[in-house]
Amino acid sequence: MIWFVATICVLIIASCHWYAVVLAGQSDSQQQRLASLGGGAGLAYVFVHLLPELATGGSELSETIGMIPYAPSHLIEAILFLIALLGVLVVFSIDVLAQRQTFLFSISSWLHLSSFAAINYLYAYSLPSLIGTGIEYGILFTVAIAGHVLLADRFSVIHHPKRFRHRNRWIGSAALVLGLLNAFLFHPISDLTLAFATAFLGGGLLMTVFREELPAANSTRLLWFLSGSGGMAILLIIPMLKHA
Repeated sequence: MIWFVATICVLIIASCHWYAVVLAGQSDSQQQRLASLGGGAGLAYVFVHLLPELATGGSELSETIGMIPYAPSHLIEAILFLIALLGVLVVFSIDVLAQRQTFLFSISSWLHLSSFAAINYLYAYSLPSLIGTGIEYGILFTVAIAGHVLLADRFSVIHHPKRFRHRNRWIGSAALVLGLLNAFLFHPISDLTLAFATAFLGGGLLMTVFREELPAANSTRLLWFLSGSGGMAILLIIPMLKHA
């Protein structure tokens, strides 16, 4: 059941790479509403689920699916948040390089694509373990990543349409398949390994949420943004109440 749900979720994210072309063709008003909704949902997911899970070191995962636990300590927790910081710095640095029209532009564009593929890979790699703690978490994780993929791909379609159609969406889809296959063939035996992956993923998502998914104040649809954030937060808290 876990792998069936994981496969469906990965297929949904992969389809977002192709639907982004349709989204980019919508009116500016429609795009702003979806950007506000997706930005709010992504922000709520990072703060309500990813960061708290990072703070607990993935102990819930190890207890649920039988991975080898590690002894939590202040040093381990600091290292996990250091890896999350690394995820923020990597995404931010690549974005800065991508804005500079120098001889490094082609290299920075590949680095930008690589970081995006890494997020896809880590999503698919950690998804089966997350579903093991509850299908609802896997579904909400997929919703948050779907919003991220659609908004990031929309930017690529508008500014680099040829590159997106012939390269970006194929690499993004391949990273999803590779991550799921890796999880199936070489499932993480230690929750510390999974915690490291979650930490980097959380840092990368946090940076992209603030830089790409939070719309500018003059183009924000506040009601849609608050609806996305509040709705995601409520959906995340409900399963926690059931297990409390």
